[in-house]
Amino acid sequence: MNTQIHASGTVPGTRRYLRTEEGVWRPEASSSLLVVLQEPAASENAPRLLDTLETVGEVHKTFAEFGAFAAPARLGSVREAETGDLLIELGSVPGTSHPEAYRIEIGDHTRIIASDARSVLYGLQSLRQLLFYGNGELAYGFIEDEPIVSERALHLDIGRKFYSQAWILERIQEMSELKLNTLQLHFSENEGFTFESERYPEVMSANYLTKSQIREIIEEARRCRITLIPSLDSPGHLGWALRSRPEWLLTNKDGEPAKGALDITNSEAVAFISDLIDEYAELFQGSPYFHIGGDEFIDFSKFDTYPQLGEYARETLGIEAGTEVDAYVDYLNKIAVMLENKGFTVRVWNDGLYRDDLEQRVELKTSVQVTYWTKWDRNMAAAQTFLDKGHKIVNFNDRYFYYVLGENAGYYYPSGLEIYNDWHPGLLPQVEEREPQEWQVPYPEGLLGASFSVWCDHPEAQTVEEVAAGLKRPLRAMAEKCWTGEKRYADHEAFIEVCRTVGLKD
Repeated sequence: MNTQIHASGTVPGTRRYLRTEEGVWRPEASSSLLVVLQEPAASENAPRLLDTLETVGEVHKTFAEFGAFAAPARLGSVREAETGDLLIELGSVPGTSHPEAYRIEIGDHTRIIASDARSVLYGLQSLRQLLFYGNGELAYGFIEDEPIVSERALHLDIGRKFYSQAWILERIQEMSELKLNTLQLHFSENEGFTFESERYPEVMSANYLTKSQIREIIEEARRCRITLIPSLDSPGHLGWALRSRPEWLLTNKDGEPAKGALDITNSEAVAFISDLIDEYAELFQGSPYFHIGGDEFIDFSKFDTYPQLGEYARETLGIEAGTEVDAYVDYLNKIAVMLENKGFTVRVWNDGLYRDDLEQRVELKTSVQVTYWTKWDRNMAAAQTFLDKGHKIVNFNDRYFYYVLGENAGYYYPSGLEIYNDWHPGLLPQVEEREPQEWQVPYPEGLLGASFSVWCDHPEAQTVEEVAAGLKRPLRAMAEKCWTGEKRYADHEAFIEVCRTVGLKD
């Protein structure tokens, strides 16, 4: 018997589940949980093996609800596997090179094949949900699973609203359960700055996370195999950090300061922000990415009201026929070089770059990745433009994924219903319905994934508890579509019911 079925007992759903014969696997308290390496246990494999053992140990206790695996996980061999056992085999997954892929082979004993600790975690999570859904047993067969996009993220604006360490740790746990793998912490805004700074304590808000607390968040994210991205926006959105240094704000030709905009022609101002960024690069040295913002520096359609930027581009930077936008892009490139020299991949927002109404002579470094959040102005560059220029992008679609407190600026709280019914990872922001931006499967290689965002424009509009509750259904719908790329159930209510059956609570 070969029966292709959807593994409807997981959220997000698995890509392929084939039942091969009659029979069920039911782990017992006496069953063993064994970890083995496909390759010889050479010294270069030791860190990977230790990470995997740690991950298996973290998940092991969740199997207790089925009365399974009373003894801790241990190293073992394939020859030791007996009926009811679970074997974690660390090595290459047949038929795929995707780093998050895993395969589950279900028979008298069950085997998860995965390449590293993160993909092992995903296999274990799927197995746990399937056992929950199947009352502690699972039909013989095999599961082949991998996400359709590699990055599945949550962005939190913690600069304007203080979220406690405990609240953030709860979000990390929820993300892990949904196989979301990236968390971006945006801690500096015009209205606040919520990370401790030892170099410049004057930039901090009254409520802030200490570096000790941040390190604990970093460690919990590591245990949950979630990538952390620090986000310190510049040269805009610096109102709070610059509130005691108004002379470092950019002014227009009438001498009026632009809200939160750094005077990038002032070497002292740039040195201050560079040093502040450096402080958090040191704190997040284990993270692969650093987001430097770049959005809403000024009204990008009115660059000519800041003629000093054009003069700086031509006279100081030596850009022949350079304009104001070239000074801005040069600033982003210099911050990017500083961070790249420390091992980070740098990210920026899309709205000020390669606009149709600006003649941009300085190219953004192609190594910089673009978080594409909006095209509310048709002069903003299309997503395809960034791919054509050599950039990779992440889909931050503000139409579906912007959870803006107070529903400011025309936004409304995202709906799991709309995300589930209408969105997929290749659907990007658009000006209006007749001007869509959409890629179909197979998605371009340059599309890394997608991200949901919480923005705290009116921080008192919701309590932290209300924000946590409001995120549940939209995040689950996004996680499902980011992993499978499909609408698998008849409607959103059917998807919600599956969430309940696997133990996800509203």
